[in-house]
Amino acid sequence: MKFQILNEYDALEVVLVHRPGEEIDRLTHENMRAFLFEDIPFLARMQDEHDEFVDEMRDRGVRVVHLHKLLRELLETQPNTRSKIIEQVCTAEQASGVASDLKDTSRVPTDLLLSILFRGITHGEYQELVGRAADPGAHSRQFILRPIPNAYFSRDPAVVIGNSAISCKMHYLERSRETILARAVLEHHPEFTGHHIIYGGSDSPRDDRPFTIEGGDVIVLNEEAVLVGASERTRMETIEILATRIFGEGRIRRFYALPIPTERTFMHLDTVFTIVDRGVVVWFPGVMENLKYIHLCTPDGSGGVRRQTEDRSLTKILSDEFGREVTIIRTGGGDEHYASREQRTDGTNILALAPRVACTYERNARTIIAMEKAGVEVVKVVGSELVRGLGGPRCMTMPLRRSGGA
Repeated sequence: MKFQILNEYDALEVVLVHRPGEEIDRLTHENMRAFLFEDIPFLARMQDEHDEFVDEMRDRGVRVVHLHKLLRELLETQPNTRSKIIEQVCTAEQASGVASDLKDTSRVPTDLLLSILFRGITHGEYQELVGRAADPGAHSRQFILRPIPNAYFSRDPAVVIGNSAISCKMHYLERSRETILARAVLEHHPEFTGHHIIYGGSDSPRDDRPFTIEGGDVIVLNEEAVLVGASERTRMETIEILATRIFGEGRIRRFYALPIPTERTFMHLDTVFTIVDRGVVVWFPGVMENLKYIHLCTPDGSGGVRRQTEDRSLTKILSDEFGREVTIIRTGGGDEHYASREQRTDGTNILALAPRVACTYERNARTIIAMEKAGVEVVKVVGSELVRGLGGPRCMTMPLRRSGGA
């Protein structure tokens, strides 16, 4: 498979997703905020909603690949990669003492290991599995390996820019395993043979904390320009490092860094800004119309990056990059009350399936009306349970390939 993401709106051809699983049922009232959830979803309905979302994409010709399936194939066919994944996961969780037991295929067959990688394992479950305690003083319900309930937000652990893959470094340790699993698939699964991870690969240990970046902050404007949110989860220093790597690889020549508020509701740039066609964007006015500054990173001519403050407004920058005057669709139709409501339910986190064909939760009614008035065909999906993790259709997808186009 050839990676190709030249913009955010050409016809989506291949996308990677993760169907919510047992990890969701690990959430409780006591731990949900530690795992970055605002509420406890109903898993069965959540899976139904995710299946319906995937069906909508497939009905429109998108090839949907599941992380769970690719990872299973990897664990079954590549023993060395299996061992490496276990070591990396256990090291990240400071649980190296259990790695040897998890490597024992007679005790932990592939399906069980796959389950553990997503739902984690408690001290009680570990003792039942191996017949001894990992820590005699630990409570049976305490996690040795924590669950990763955010894994269905597959946008964040990796991103494709042009023909290059980026392995992201998560801000919160609770999400670090998502990067490990996605990176393993991109690096080792035969589906992706021949591709190089330009940032964050397992052979680049320096690309790690504190240099965090998450896929929801990365938006590809065109073949030469990228918009990146300098947010709670993506550091400006990382943007400069990434820009240096990308500039050395090919056509990208401009990185625009936008500072967004470090608030839970605005965790990534794509929660306040998305693109549905060339020159047509959806944005949350409360943030996007109050930007204090914009940084432009360009090659400095000696292999580094030159950063300067932009004189142009964001509207002017977008119009210049699109080659036409930008059309702005405001969340909630621009009504401050409904914009606030629909921002909370990811009314701005929209996935373009093709030019002027965009997917969003059906509950974002005012934003949908505004999009339809602008000539956008809206694919509406149910998200009453999916939205409880604070993420929409764009958050739930890692596009690997879009059709090439002008």
